[in-house]
Amino acid sequence: MKKQPIFVVSILIIILTCFIGYVLWKKHEIHLANEAFLKQEAPRIEKYLKYNYNHIEKVTFTKVDYTGMGTPYIEGYVNGDKDLYFTTSIYNDHFEKNIGMPIEMYKWAKYPVDKTVTEIQIQQEENSKKQ
Repeated sequence: MKKQPIFVVSILIIILTCFIGYVLWKKHEIHLANEAFLKQEAPRIEKYLKYNYNHIEKVTFTKVDYTGMGTPYIEGYVNGDKDLYFTTSIYNDHFEKNIGMPIEMYKWAKYPVDKTVTEIQIQQEENSKKQ
């Protein structure tokens, strides 16, 4: 009779250990996917910010997450100042121009209307062909 409670407790410990292992493994997979996503989108966001705004020397990314509707977004800040934060939303395959930031940063705009990353790339390719 004493073997049955030990057996039940052992089974519960094994099940609990497997569950905790699965949860940690899934978190690690999500972390790796977010890192890959950031690695892909970070150069596009940095190019957009530096092309469309003055006074941007360094871009730091802090978070990749998803809204309740599943839309990915990336957060970060510029020039080492966490008060100069930004949030970008990626609605299609890649970041183009949807960004939120403090009003102070909007004052740094180089153009009346921001150019998308695709427009910047096309313009840079045209400029390199002219040279």
